[in-house]
Amino acid sequence: MESSLFLLAFGLVFLVGGIFWLWMLIDALRRPAAEWEAAGQNQIIHVVVIVVLGFIGAIVYALVARPRLVEVARS
Repeated sequence: MESSLFLLAFGLVFLVGGIFWLWMLIDALRRPAAEWEAAGQNQIIHVVVIVVLGFIGAIVYALVARPRLVEVARS
């Protein structure tokens, strides 16, 4: 019983992490090049970081590049 609960919790965390990773990857790929340039960020580097580092790369994108990109898009 304990092991099945652990597997369920692990599966849920893995699923949520995968959805977050995919969301950040799609977000990075859909942003226009002009937004990236105005934000002073490099799209290719961030996409590679997301793909190579997985969930950690998605967190880096969400904390470093995405706030600047959102700010540029709003202005």
